[in-house]
Amino acid sequence: MTKTTGSELLIRALRAEGVDTVFGVAGDHILHMLDTMFDAPLRMVDFRHESGAAHAADSYSRILKKGGVMLSTTPGHANALPALANAMHSEAPLINIAGSAESANMGRGAMQEFDQVGAASAITKGAWDVPSPARIPEYVALAFRTALSGRQGPVHLTIPHDFQMAEVDDAEVARYAPNEYGTPLQVLGDPVQIERAIDILNSAQRPVIFAGSSAGATAIPYEVQRLVETMRIPFFSEDSARALIPDSHEYSMGLGYQPLNLTVRNVGDADVVLMLGKKLDYTNGFGGNPPFASDVKFVIVDPSPAQIGRARTAAVGIVGDLGPVITQLADVAEKRNWTEHTEWVSRLRSAYDDWHAGLAGLGREEDPMHPMHVSNTLQKFVDDDTHVTFDGGDYCHFLRASVKRDRPYRFHNVSSFGMIGVGLPYALGAQIALPDSKVVLANGDGSLGFNGMEIDTMVRHNLPVKMFIGNNSIWGIDWQIQKGLYGRPVWTDLLPTRYDVMAQGLGAFGEHVTKAEQLEGAMKRAFDYDGPALLNIDIEQVISPVAEAAISRKTGSHG
Repeated sequence: MTKTTGSELLIRALRAEGVDTVFGVAGDHILHMLDTMFDAPLRMVDFRHESGAAHAADSYSRILKKGGVMLSTTPGHANALPALANAMHSEAPLINIAGSAESANMGRGAMQEFDQVGAASAITKGAWDVPSPARIPEYVALAFRTALSGRQGPVHLTIPHDFQMAEVDDAEVARYAPNEYGTPLQVLGDPVQIERAIDILNSAQRPVIFAGSSAGATAIPYEVQRLVETMRIPFFSEDSARALIPDSHEYSMGLGYQPLNLTVRNVGDADVVLMLGKKLDYTNGFGGNPPFASDVKFVIVDPSPAQIGRARTAAVGIVGDLGPVITQLADVAEKRNWTEHTEWVSRLRSAYDDWHAGLAGLGREEDPMHPMHVSNTLQKFVDDDTHVTFDGGDYCHFLRASVKRDRPYRFHNVSSFGMIGVGLPYALGAQIALPDSKVVLANGDGSLGFNGMEIDTMVRHNLPVKMFIGNNSIWGIDWQIQKGLYGRPVWTDLLPTRYDVMAQGLGAFGEHVTKAEQLEGAMKRAFDYDGPALLNIDIEQVISPVAEAAISRKTGSHG
């Protein structure tokens, strides 16, 4: 009878799910797994910290719309937990697999023992102990199905080290073989609700569309464009759904977050709002008034029943995956006659153009350097295929607001969890997912400190990410809010650290930019460099629209 080890079963199961890349950090309780994987057709990317590995797998999974696998040992799993919490907010199908001490010793003080499943269960869509070596494929299938269905998100598996080494008869494994399961097909919306939604949208005078992360997970960009062009409705996008139709499109009004796009203020006059996988959460006043009219009608499309009618009653609620539902909506919409909302679209377009012109005007070539000078200069080097990530407070808010996107899956930002420090590993994961594309990171000096050692990972794996650090020697947004509310900063001052020297020490290109006139030449050198490059850019301590909005909310002012 042929026998197979648990580690080999894991590899078979991962390959059956289309996995070709794994992320992680080595450690005692996954050494057998790693040694077996080394000879498998898998790309193995090792990191300096488990949170960096998990954030990179998060990024990779959302760009390629597939499960991202991250491996760790037991204390490494504890290090990865914050990234799992973040992945719930970013809606990343992250498959987190950790080893543990031998199963027979669990519960009596085994080496590095803690409740791995319990710790993960509250911050994932599902967490499981694999109960036997033969059932590894069954639980891998369960993990992928859970991560990729509904609102996507992270899952966790614990596989004890002895299960990895154990040999299992192939006859016993056959009942769990990978060819006996499959990720479920996408879920269609109810046809009656589709018709009702189109009825409401067709009668609207001032409609708008917001697309969020769940749309990015399953939507087909050309189908989104077909729907928008058929209905002729202005379109805002955020997070993983960013630029599902190009920002240059006549109906695209860009980023759907009001503090960073004042065009969104106009939704107070919208009479119908179509929410495509976008939650009614704190970013849009929980659907309240403001920012929306008290009598606005919401059409909610979401893969999670829990999001239909949450925070505000929906005129129509459609439960289903955004990809097939958008196609259903477009098919029904094409059978109707649609009116061009010329005045409404022109009003939004004018607001959008004025907003971007105003931002660009802030970027004059003068010292100290305004973040918008960095943005204006960076835009000369960024093309449609470039992936951009923004991480940090006030510095990055200016860039996130102003850098337009014309291609989907080329944008990352800090998630709704607000966890900074994710950007550098996000960019690293993006470069792995998009090896032939330029990858750019705009990072604050505070947030760089969380995962800055992953520059070493970029160097070792030849990942030529270009990093543009805005250095104002403060935790920008909190420093500004403290000054605005309390008149003084506390715990928010930093040193003018030479991050360029740090990058050089880790083997990357590093350059310190102190004057506005130096920036374009330095950027050219960074982009020309064949490898990871970091510019440490001295910038002005200037408040962003997001910080101003936060102060206004707390003080009741309306600046």
